[in-house]
Amino acid sequence: MDIKLLKKINVEVITSDVPAKLAGEYIHQVITAHDGDVVCLLSGGSALDIVPYITQADKHECRTIFMMGDERGSRDPEINNSLQLIHRHPDSTVAKNLILTVPNEGEKLKNFTSRISETSSTEISKLKNIKIIQVLGVGLDGHTAGIFPLPKDQFAQIYNQPELDIVPVYLEGLKIDSRASFTPSWILTKADELIVYAVGIAKKPILESLVSESMEIHERPAELLKQHPRTKLYTDQALEPHKPL
Repeated sequence: MDIKLLKKINVEVITSDVPAKLAGEYIHQVITAHDGDVVCLLSGGSALDIVPYITQADKHECRTIFMMGDERGSRDPEINNSLQLIHRHPDSTVAKNLILTVPNEGEKLKNFTSRISETSSTEISKLKNIKIIQVLGVGLDGHTAGIFPLPKDQFAQIYNQPELDIVPVYLEGLKIDSRASFTPSWILTKADELIVYAVGIAKKPILESLVSESMEIHERPAELLKQHPRTKLYTDQALEPHKPL
């Protein structure tokens, strides 16, 4: 295992042959150590590999709840993130404490987003001394947590809505074009810690680019992980920045 602290961009990079195991065990440690309730926002795709390693110790009166940090506006169990999690890891601690985020039959994306936003706000309001952890992936185009690169004006119109924590995202041309996503502002100001999971040789160029050069968030939303004050990146790729940080 190799650990590097990229001080100028607030990122600790953990390179390992078993990144899912290390990420899940770290989340378990954070939950166990925190003297209070915990919210863990999860990511779909390959980041679901982390789930079996998140186990919950007896914390007496403290609660831990899990929810997807971004969701796909579909009832298809092969597309919806929370349904995929339950199908893949039905006996996990996470599945047993998961807030389901599944559209109702015929429910429009805007209504679905408003409903899960209200649900998350209600559940969080019941908790005490809260710590929020968010797991994020990184796409080949630099998207993360359902936040996609877009022209500046369009990006602001979709994601910069101060009155909303979770926004509806509909982008034509994407394979999965309907999403509900926490806003960049919410992630940067509300999440106490980011856990980034990006594995496979295909992810190496975007990760090296991230640690080597800076872009605007609307150009490459994964810039969020560098702007957050506490980020851990778990990967199986040895990163070699193209130029000094």
